[in-house]
Amino acid sequence: MLQFIILGAMKGQFISASGNIYDNFQMMGYMSAEDANQAVTTFFDQTPYPIQWADVDYLWAEELVDSPKAGHHGDYDKVYVEALRERWTSP
Repeated sequence: MLQFIILGAMKGQFISASGNIYDNFQMMGYMSAEDANQAVTTFFDQTPYPIQWADVDYLWAEELVDSPKAGHHGDYDKVYVEALRERWTSP
């Protein structure tokens, strides 16, 4: 099993003390999984604490290794919360 950090892009933006506007990303937790998508799905399905999912746009996972494959900061493999929810409502 690989170890991942789960990150989330929050709806809304962060305004710094100096007035600069940034996208708001949060560290959501850690997960062991076979790959990044499985880590996100498992985290969503077994969230260890309450999260207001309406505040989260998408999630992604970064493997906890020193590798060129890590550190893409959500540029790849975005898993949208709505897509995770639809798994339970699709026939």
